[in-house]
Amino acid sequence: MLDSQSAAFAERVWEVASQLGNNAPKIADDMMETAFPLTCTQARQEGALRMLRIGVITEVKRTLRNRSDVLGQSDFSELSENFAPLVQDLRSKSYFVESAEEYVSISGLIAEPDLLDDARRFMRRKGKECLDEADRLDALYVAVTCNGADASAAAPEVLA
Repeated sequence: MLDSQSAAFAERVWEVASQLGNNAPKIADDMMETAFPLTCTQARQEGALRMLRIGVITEVKRTLRNRSDVLGQSDFSELSENFAPLVQDLRSKSYFVESAEEYVSISGLIAEPDLLDDARRFMRRKGKECLDEADRLDALYVAVTCNGADASAAAPEVLA
């Protein structure tokens, strides 16, 4: 996608988000056919519409996460001095809130502690899932690299 098209896409994402909320699948469904009519037609004919939709949803999520001017997210002077050092250390400008099914800006999370609680719990759960998967990969690595030794003794989790 050309830069000018990317900018137009992002602008359209925020336009639709203002009507539907920051729900990436809903936004993608609403705008796919108008944003990419020929691509959707071709993808439908080739049986790839689902894959195209997944890609558009991914791009919508990226757009929602990376908007820098929503609610003054970049302006730490509008935040309480107590929060500014914590906010500056965060890696993202918005976080997924499972109960709302959308990304919410940092300032929105600060304004709504219940959403902040949901976002932090979601991140912790996802982090635990990643650590658990890394443990399984560690066990697989040990089993693969034990050079013919009994893999079940070296990595019993792999066989479970």
